[in-house]
Amino acid sequence: MQSTALRLLAALLVLLLVASGPAAAAESSFGGTVVVAEGETVNGDLDAVGGTIVVRGTVDGDLNAAGGTVLVAPTGVVTGDLSGAAGAVTIEGRVDGNVEVGTGAFMLRESGAVGGDLEVGAGEVLVDGAVSGDVTAGADRIRIGPTATVGGNVAYDSDDFAYEGDGVAGTVSRTDLDGAAAWNFDGALFTLPAWLGVLYSTLVHLALGAVLLLVAPRFVGEVSEAGLTDTARSGGVGLAALLLVPVGLVLLAITLIGIPLALLGGVAYGLLLWAGLVLGAFTLGTWALRALDRADAENARWLALGFGLLVVALTQFVPGGGLVRLALTVIGAGAVLLVLRARRAGDGDVGSAGVDGDGESKRGPAV
Repeated sequence: MQSTALRLLAALLVLLLVASGPAAAAESSFGGTVVVAEGETVNGDLDAVGGTIVVRGTVDGDLNAAGGTVLVAPTGVVTGDLSGAAGAVTIEGRVDGNVEVGTGAFMLRESGAVGGDLEVGAGEVLVDGAVSGDVTAGADRIRIGPTATVGGNVAYDSDDFAYEGDGVAGTVSRTDLDGAAAWNFDGALFTLPAWLGVLYSTLVHLALGAVLLLVAPRFVGEVSEAGLTDTARSGGVGLAALLLVPVGLVLLAITLIGIPLALLGGVAYGLLLWAGLVLGAFTLGTWALRALDRADAENARWLALGFGLLVVALTQFVPGGGLVRLALTVIGAGAVLLVLRARRAGDGDVGSAGVDGDGESKRGPAV
């Protein structure tokens, strides 16, 4: 039991170290999560590639970003240009230069400000903040909100366009971008489809799932069995962790001496939720294979992982998909906690219909 837990922890730590790093330490940062923390300053340009890129501090230069999600938080400042590609780009802080992005969804919030021009190509564009220069946007749906201010002109290419205020100083006109999103790269305007960001995040999830299956297959089987046979309990424990752990971390951080523990706890919390989503998807895939009477198929574990993550990817294109991902996350995270608790107690029992200490289901072999 202890060797499995240690192997699992080591694998997660290696994956975390590879996937993330302090953004302020170098001009290039690659990983699952790239964060410029509040109070930190990156001197010079920052080239960042990650599943999630968050700027809460200052990038004293250009930000070139590629990821599933890019966020410039309300406290975030980019003194140069922001350019890149992502599944979603949100600006709540300040970008002093130009913004040129291709994305599935772009939002300039009311608190956000762009000091230069905004050129965006997306599936959906929402502008509620301030743009000092021109706005050029190509998208399926474009909204210039009532709180938006634009110092120049607005040129758009969309069949679904709404200008809900009177903050545009120049002209508002439709133009032909040849069906392209307005991300300028070496002089070319093109569309970045929303599925590209989804594909990236799916590959990141698949990498974690592969590590877990290779390093701790029995643990994954136990978590899946717990999620299937004790779904309500797993969901309850996962939901409690989702809501209560952040509160505990904040209270711990308030004590000042507990800040290091709070930071470590935040990392563990993020890993738990990430693993919860991936293992929740694996559990869903396991259920599907059993329903199809394919649980004993060759490579059944990999089929279960692939099917579950495919469902997770598809939920990002349908209404209410976020609730499905939330449900899978809380069930998966809760099952992880139940299995860890059972292993620590030494009885390996996870609920009346769970798994025994050898990782085998009381109803038969787990997938």
